[in-house]
Amino acid sequence: MIKISDKKMQLNLPVSWVPISWFKQEEKPLPVTKVTHPVSIGPVTKISGQNDAPKCSLEQIQNYRKNKEKILPPEVIRSVRKHRDVLHGGRSLNMLLPKKYHRHTEDFDVYSKKPRIRADEIEDYIDKRCGCDMAYVKSSVVPNVSGVEDELMSADIHRVVTHLQTDAEVDYMTTPKNLPVTFHRGIRHEKLTEALRKAKKGLTQPMRMAKASKDVNRITSYLENRGRL
Repeated sequence: MIKISDKKMQLNLPVSWVPISWFKQEEKPLPVTKVTHPVSIGPVTKISGQNDAPKCSLEQIQNYRKNKEKILPPEVIRSVRKHRDVLHGGRSLNMLLPKKYHRHTEDFDVYSKKPRIRADEIEDYIDKRCGCDMAYVKSSVVPNVSGVEDELMSADIHRVVTHLQTDAEVDYMTTPKNLPVTFHRGIRHEKLTEALRKAKKGLTQPMRMAKASKDVNRITSYLENRGRL
């Protein structure tokens, strides 16, 4: 093998300068696509009133179940009358309509100027009567995404719930503006014509359809018999 020194290998060839970018083309940055995640529109729920009293025993739960109608309704009615709140929903209709138009219902629906405070008061009352942590409050703000102002689509709801069931014992909502009301035995109720309007609107909502259908039928029958329709 013959080794030749670098100096002897130098040739007088023309040299042209080429920018390095010719060998390596500059890569343009890819366009950045901004990913937008959908904004949650579901209800935001907060729970209060839990663990504010001793845990309930099985005997205390059974005792409340047995005596609930003696404990809860009188206090709700007293509160509604005192604070000039408005009853609506199934309990209200059962009080306004003759017995033959009644349907079974256990919960109360109340419109109030201060729904959160009223719900806390009922929750505290139940706990004191039972001597244990029987009730708590689930507060939900359901956003209105329809663009239409309607109490069925948007609500600030405060539900008094007990260990007996997952459904609320009492639902408190903010009183709608210009709500038509009627007085019955010293208690303010939503007018039957307004209840009928809401029930008809509820027929288009799968979650409310069954109850709404019953309410439409019984209110309509009563008003027709009274010659009001």
